[in-house]
Parts: sequence; C-alpha cells; structure tokens
Amino acid sequence: MPNTEIEVKKTPTRKTKEKTLPKVGNPENTVLLGETLVEIKPTKLKYHRNNVAAFYKIVDMVPLPDILSMDKNAFGDGRDGDKALMDWLIAVIDDEQLVVDNYNEMDTGTIEKILAIFKRVNKIDEKEEKQKNAESRMREA
Repeated sequence: MPNTEIEVKKTPTRKTKEKTLPKVGNPENTVLLGETLVEIKPTKLKYHRNNVAAFYKIVDMVPLPDILSMDKNAFGDGRDGDKALMDWLIAVIDDEQLVVDNYNEMDTGTIEKILAIFKRVNKIDEKEEKQKNAESRMREA
C-alpha cells in the first residue's frame, strides 16, 4: 500500500504584508492622491490651448477658500471657482477620473505642492524671470 501522507497547509497569519508604492520617474515631481502616487509631467499642449493651464496664476495668487467661493460669473464662461480648480487639476494630473475620485480629500498642502511642481516642470518661474529681465533691458534702452 502506497504512503498517502496529506500535506497540511500552514495557517495564514493575521498580519498582512504592506505593499510598497510603485516607483515613478522623478520622486521630486510626485504627489499622493488617495492611494495613487502620481508623477506630474509637463502639461500637454491641449490644456494650454484651451486656457485651462493658465489658471495656475489664480491658484498662485488667490487663497484657496476665495477661489472655491467664486461664483459662476467669475470667469465669464459659466464655471465657478470650484469647477475651474478641478479643471486645472485635471490638466496638471492628466487623469480626470483620478482627480474626480480624490478631489474632496485633497487639502491646501496638496494643491500647493501640485502648483509648485507644475511651475517647475513647465519652467514657468524660469521663463517669467527671463521675460522680466528682457522687459527691464528694453526699458533701459
């Protein structure tokens, strides 16, 4: 008669293994939205062409509570501040569903970090400085 030993599986432990977040290209350009680590890349031309990306100027200058309280007449296109901010975030992140799913859980710190990365990867501060220098030289001439 053959030996018919039954292999007994080990009982699983209660402790689950933690998953590490996937690595992205440049950690300096990443932000966590919900449980998703997102790398912010240079903004696509379509968002610049439809003027959604230019909303960064308002995010840079106006406090977030004031932006969110702007009414539908603030921009002349029927969008209130809340919708304009969401549209800008969609342009920067380039993932509409991810932004929509995590919009209510974002905080001011996250928005400010996204703004800083947006300006850096699109070389906005660098180009604005060059523009100011050129204008200054033209006035002096």
